[in-house]
Amino acid sequence: MIKIDPSKMITDTTMLLFTLSELGCYLRLQCHCWQAGKLPTDTLSLARLAGCSVGQFQDVWPKVSRFFEETDDGHLTCPAIEQDRRKAKKQSDRMRKVANARWGKKEVAA
Repeated sequence: MIKIDPSKMITDTTMLLFTLSELGCYLRLQCHCWQAGKLPTDTLSLARLAGCSVGQFQDVWPKVSRFFEETDDGHLTCPAIEQDRRKAKKQSDRMRKVANARWGKKEVAA
């Protein structure tokens, strides 16, 4: 589950200086990145994922792009999303072990 931190959104200087369009683009791309694990790098695809025209996207991308990094395989990812993903997996693994111990199930190697 993607985690949106309201306190960060109203206190982080970068977030406070986002226009409504920049914030919408940022949030939509984060959601897609959470779902797919990565984003394409081409402008047209990113604009479509953000729900805006290429022109609108080119206006907001300079500020939004700071939150994304290009990977070695030519995609974009969001380090904050990847950190949340690692935390969620760790929690899920821990809860699975607790449930298996409670119900007497053996762990199956993944």
